[in-house]
Amino acid sequence: MTQSRLPQLVERFDGFSYGYRLNCECGRATSLSAADYFAEGNQAHMDCEHCERSIHFGPLVAALRDEQDPALDDNVVGQLAWYHTSTWSDWPSPDYVSRTGPQFRVALERFGLGSTHDLSQHTTKTLHLGTYEAAIENMLRRMHDQADGDSRFYLYRVALSLDPTRINEGYRDENAEKAADLTVGDLQAAGLDAVRYLNVYESMGSLSLAVTPEVIIGIQCIPIPIEDLAALLPPDPFMEQKEALDAEAVEWSDAAELISTIDPIERRRMRLGLRPDPEGLIQRAEERELRRYALWHDFEDILAQYYPPPTSHP
Repeated sequence: MTQSRLPQLVERFDGFSYGYRLNCECGRATSLSAADYFAEGNQAHMDCEHCERSIHFGPLVAALRDEQDPALDDNVVGQLAWYHTSTWSDWPSPDYVSRTGPQFRVALERFGLGSTHDLSQHTTKTLHLGTYEAAIENMLRRMHDQADGDSRFYLYRVALSLDPTRINEGYRDENAEKAADLTVGDLQAAGLDAVRYLNVYESMGSLSLAVTPEVIIGIQCIPIPIEDLAALLPPDPFMEQKEALDAEAVEWSDAAELISTIDPIERRRMRLGLRPDPEGLIQRAEERELRRYALWHDFEDILAQYYPPPTSHP
C-alpha cells in the first residue's frame, strides 16, 4: 500500500443502490429507482413526471443525479477526494509514453491507421477521476468487458490543487461531448486544467473530471485485492499464551476422558489415597488442571497490562 501525505479531503459516498434521473424531450428530468431501472419494465419506458411523453430510459438520457452536487462549485472541486482505478501500480506513470507507445504504434500500423497525430492523441490524454463508486464500477466494467478479470487493480485516492478559474463552466454531457478522448492539449488550448463531465458509463449520473497531470498533488493507493491483509495488522501480543492454553486444554481433555471411565466414588477414594492409582491417572489429571489454572492466571496478568481496568473515582 502506497501513501503520500494528503490534505484533509471532503468525501461524498453515494453507495451503490442509487436511483437515476432521466431526461425527457420536454427538457426536464424524471426520477427512477435502481430496481425499476434494471427491471426494464414496459420495455424500458417510463412516464415523464412533467408532461405526457414517455421516456425510453437508459444511458443516452442520463441526467445529473444530484443537482446540488458539491462538485458543481468551482471553489469546492479541489477540496474533494477523487478516485481512480488502474492496473498500473504507479499510476499516473511517468514513463507511460515509453511503455505504451511502441505497442500502440504497432496496433495502428497493423490496421493502416498509424500516424504521429494518432500516437500523440493516445499518449497525451487527460487523466480521469470520479467518485469512489465510479472508480469501482470502472474496475468491474474492465474486468467484465476488457479481459481484465484476472488483473491486479489499484484503487487511487487523489488530491488536487485547482485554480477555480481554470475549470469548465458547468459540466459537459458525455452523450453529447465525449470526454474519454480529451487531451492535455485540448485543455491547454481552452485555458483549463480540469473539465467536469456527466459520467454516463460508471456511476451513471455522477460528475467526473478530466484533468492535466500537473494538478495532482497527492495520491494514496490500495491494491485490490490486498494480497496479505494480515501483513497490515499488528502482531497478536497474546499469541504465545493462546497457543499454550490451547495445548493444555487438549491435554486436560485427554486426561479427563480417561478418568471419566472410573466410578466417581472410586475416583474420590483414589484422590484421598484410600484406593491405589496404579497408572497415576488421578494425579496427572489434577496436575493438568492446576497447570491450566496457572496458565490462565498468567494470561489474565498479561491482559491487564494491555487493558488496565478503569480507574474508579469517588
